[in-house]
Parts: sequence; C-alpha cells; structure tokens
Amino acid sequence: MINASGYLLSIIIPTYNNAEFITGTLASIHQSITDDVEIIIVNDGSTDSTEEKINAFYSEKNHKNIKYIRQKNQGVAITRNVGLAHATGKYIGFVDSDDIVCPDYFSILLPKLRSGEYDIIEFNLTRNIKNLYRNTSDMESTLDQHEIILTDDNYTPLLPTFRAGQWHLMTKIFHRDVIGEDRFEEHRRYEDMIFCPFQYFKCHKILKIENKLYYYRVNDKSITENIIDSDADSIFFAMRKMYKYVNENSAKRTVATLMIINCFLEGRKILRKKKGYYRYNENMLNDIHNALASCDTRIIKKKIIYKMKYPHIDRSISEIRYKVISGCKNLFFRKDF
Repeated sequence: MINASGYLLSIIIPTYNNAEFITGTLASIHQSITDDVEIIIVNDGSTDSTEEKINAFYSEKNHKNIKYIRQKNQGVAITRNVGLAHATGKYIGFVDSDDIVCPDYFSILLPKLRSGEYDIIEFNLTRNIKNLYRNTSDMESTLDQHEIILTDDNYTPLLPTFRAGQWHLMTKIFHRDVIGEDRFEEHRRYEDMIFCPFQYFKCHKILKIENKLYYYRVNDKSITENIIDSDADSIFFAMRKMYKYVNENSAKRTVATLMIINCFLEGRKILRKKKGYYRYNENMLNDIHNALASCDTRIIKKKIIYKMKYPHIDRSISEIRYKVISGCKNLFFRKDF
C-alpha cells in the first residue's frame, strides 16, 4: 500500500523495440502484483509497435501504479537512470522488456522487503523457461536461501558472489539507500557490470535466494549476440573503475580482485571474438598494468598473472596464431575452389 515515503518496491522496465515480447513480460509481472508495487516503463524511442502493445495491455486493466515515460532513443543506461529518477519505492528492481518473472515473484519477494532488514535481495535466473521456479506448496521451505552478513571491514563473505561474477541487474532488488546517488554510466554497454559490484560494498545484510525466479530470454537483439567494437572498452572501463576504487579502499582489495580479473578475462574474450585476437590498445595495456598492481595476487592463478604482466606477449602470440589460422583457412578454401 502507498505510504508517505512511496511504494515498497519500484520495478523499472526499459524498453526499445520489444513489441514481440513486451505483452508477455507485463503479463508475467501482473500475475501476483500488489498495491505495494509501482511499475515504471520507460520507452526509449521505440520505432515499432511497442507503445501500442503497452497501451493495449493496460487498456483492459485498471492499474493506478503504472508510470509510462516515452523519450527519444538514448540507450539503456540513460533509460534506467530516467526510471530511477521517477522511482519512489523503498526498494528498486529491474526487469527487461523481453523477459519473464516467475508466478510467485512478488509473493516471494514482498514479505522479505517488508521486513526492511536487507540491503540487497538476489536470486537466480534461467535461460530455459521450463526451469523457472514454481511453488508447489504453501511452505516457504521450498525456497533455498541464505543470508550474507558483513561486519566491520570483513568482506570475506562476499568472495563467492564476486567469484561467480554474475552481475545481472535483473536478479537483484536494491534498497534505495544503498543505491543512493549512484547512476548507470551513460553511453556504456555492460552497465550492470559497471554498476552492481559497487553496491555490494555498501551492504550490511544480503539475502541470497538460490531459486530461479527470472527467465532471461536470449534473442538476436541481446548484447551477447550483437558485440560491437566499444564493448571491450566498456569492460575495461569497469575494471578501471574498480582498481581506482581499490586504491582508495584497501580493505576491499581481495574481494575486488575477483571482479578485476573477471573484467580482464571478459574483455579479452570480447576482443578475440570481435577482432580475432587479443588486440589490446594502449589504454587497455595501461589499464591491465594498473589493475594488476592493485590486485591481491595471492588469489590469482599464475597463468592469469603472466597474461596481465606481459600483455604485449599475450597480444603478439594470439595475433600470430590468428594470422596462421586465417592463412591456412584461406589456402584451404582457395584450393577447394
């Protein structure tokens, strides 16, 4: 129910040209929604029938807790920031406009939010809708959950979270006081990797639900299916942001190291997928050097330390391998022709 401080939970849904899926997404959200929840839909300049689908869905329903905002296309980071600017909930969550939440999404989460004791509640996702959680009894014991409690400057309990490196924004509900004035980095992709890890360092108590409450749809519009040249730059930006943060917050060095290494490996993988080899530019080489200097090397595999310590060699070897393989393929196809 709405109170003086707003809703209990605000769900922000950025959308761009998702006419094919937006109705299914909204239908899943409204399965168990209550008056405690506001829905903020930000249409980022869609050019298809997304807006018509949204209007049609709500024309048959009398919902007062819906905010619909239309803007010119500015990218998902700015779109989410617009949603944050309009959110009044004590907690903030995010749903992508082509995904599905489980039927018990709100009935599971809202009681835990009402307690007010958690800074973040996180849960798992699935890429197979058949694995989406469905409660088969009235007993909460069907949930697999545990608490992560941080005290003083001991961030060791966060090690499993940072080792997993699953920074999907949609699988986390944030207390608005944790987010504070933080916003998504504009004109950057992989904005969840840039944003989420830093929120965990501000927490005292986190609830981890192991069940899969969210269906993540993989389609041909997703970032992973449409890598662009600047994606590696965004990953290295996240790494740069973290190593600079570590240099001013040494108590978090060990945990943060896991995120830094994850960024290095992910950026490296994207470069190879897009460029054919580990084509680090000079800024990336500088970032790798600074990142390694900021890390707790005790928890890094020696093989990775070597790749970070000598990125020029890593780049050269991968380039030679790429050119040899490409040459062999060209020779083979030429002969075959």
